[in-house]
Amino acid sequence: MLSTLISLAIVAVGAAAAPTSTACNENNCLRAIQASAFPTRHGTADCSSYFLTTITPATTTFTATATAFSTTTVPFTYTATVDVLAPRSTTAPLKKRYDPAALVRHRSASLAPRQATIKPSSIPTYASACSGAAGYSSACSCIGATAARTTAPAPSTTVTITRTAIVTASSTTTVATATAQCSSFLLQALGGGDDANGFPINGLYAQVADADDGLGDDVIYFVADPAAASLLALSPAGALSTTDGYIANSDAGPAEFLLYFNTQAEIDAYGYAPATCSVTPASTLQCVDGSQTMFEICLGLVDAGGGVVFSSEADPECVPIAFKVVPSC
Repeated sequence: MLSTLISLAIVAVGAAAAPTSTACNENNCLRAIQASAFPTRHGTADCSSYFLTTITPATTTFTATATAFSTTTVPFTYTATVDVLAPRSTTAPLKKRYDPAALVRHRSASLAPRQATIKPSSIPTYASACSGAAGYSSACSCIGATAARTTAPAPSTTVTITRTAIVTASSTTTVATATAQCSSFLLQALGGGDDANGFPINGLYAQVADADDGLGDDVIYFVADPAAASLLALSPAGALSTTDGYIANSDAGPAEFLLYFNTQAEIDAYGYAPATCSVTPASTLQCVDGSQTMFEICLGLVDAGGGVVFSSEADPECVPIAFKVVPSC
């Protein structure tokens, strides 16, 4: 009686399990996947891999622009005429200008790339008993494998574009030129009162002529016509002389003396003291001879009212005078 009850219980349990066997067919396809006794078969893992859908994002392209600079030099020469009375360099330093060329900007007009999706398609060879993809999928579902998705890392690539920017640099050379006669000049009176005839000296021009003293000395007279005036020049040492070689000098001492013009031989023979002169920034003549530093007009010192006195201090009987340097080429 006991064995009969046990048999009935077993039959009842088998009857309860029947729906599961009906949902999943115990066919050769399912048995091939469940055959875990074979070390080369990984049924569950292969099913999971089969059900896995891999999505690979579209490739991202990064564009890097490298700019190379190329310089082209265009020479340019500018010639100018300068005043030789003011010390200047004959060649000014080079000057550069740069005119940067416009850089070409890169634009990408390509279509946006698409992402890639890889779906399962390979069935293991040990599951050859399965009737294609549908049978294999059904058997894999019976062992608990489910569909899944995964997203792969987004790939990227970098494209380097090299462009050349041309910069044009112009080099400017300034060349100063001068004519040989531009070192000469005229002296124009500034002040000085009136001459012996009552005519104003201011604005007149200096003319170096014989003092008629019987000694061969020349002194300064004044003329209204600049064409009749004497051309003068300064040596590198500051000697004031006419263009025919008569040098300004005086009898140097504490008193006032006429400003004479003599040859170098006469100056050496009699021990005269040459004046050392220069041109001031205001374009006036400035001379020094010992203690004598100023010019005056003192009437009656020479015939016809000529002569300029070179003195160390102002004389109340004389009128101060200055000289404007007027370049004459």
